[in-house]
Amino acid sequence: MADSINTFQPEAPESEEHQQAMLDRERVGEVDERPEWLPEKFKSPEDMAKAYASLESKLGQPKETTEETDVSPTESPSEVADLLDSKGLDFSAFQNEYADTGTLSEEAYQALQEAGFSQPLVDSWIAGQDALAESTKQGVFSLTGGEEQYAGMINWASENLPEHEIDAFNATMNTQDKNMIELAVQGMFARYRSEAEPNLIQGTNSSGASGGKFESTAQMTAAMADPRYANDPAYRQEVANKLARSSLF
Repeated sequence: MADSINTFQPEAPESEEHQQAMLDRERVGEVDERPEWLPEKFKSPEDMAKAYASLESKLGQPKETTEETDVSPTESPSEVADLLDSKGLDFSAFQNEYADTGTLSEEAYQALQEAGFSQPLVDSWIAGQDALAESTKQGVFSLTGGEEQYAGMINWASENLPEHEIDAFNATMNTQDKNMIELAVQGMFARYRSEAEPNLIQGTNSSGASGGKFESTAQMTAAMADPRYANDPAYRQEVANKLARSSLF
């Protein structure tokens, strides 16, 4: 009996042309599967979605901000100066700028902002200090009977006291310490009344204008309101002479 015949025939190897055609079809399929709107930097829509999700996560995070420092409007200049010094800022530079111009520059506000002092906070402190200064000034005037009396006291002190006493008084007035300021003014006013006012009263009793000098504009106005000023040339000359010896202007 004849041996069985194996009819299996191996497939003929694919030609190079056939293999290339298959690769080309695969590439075409890949191109067809990539959306036209997908940017080149992304391999697939899934990659793009992941990238945008990561970006949104970063954008949603709060920005880094400088922590604002809390300063009370009534906090003293010396306390604020120490606080600014700890931040590397010179309080006197800002103080001088405000004294010279009545405000702070954009550069000053920016430097303070970067150190944690926002513009509303700075403006609030300045307004508080201005209010305290005005209150102190009016309180000082009340201790002497008014602004004119205070001015007369200061004029007398500047002409009659030694320089070191004037310097000491000025130093106290610059301390921003309300109690010390009031004590200094009360002491100065008591001295002014004991040393200067007896001469003023004596001059007023005699003619109202002769001798001495005017210590305030109120005294000068009173002398000029005297009826003799309009009718008596000698009296007018006395007023003129007294005004010449005064330091009101």
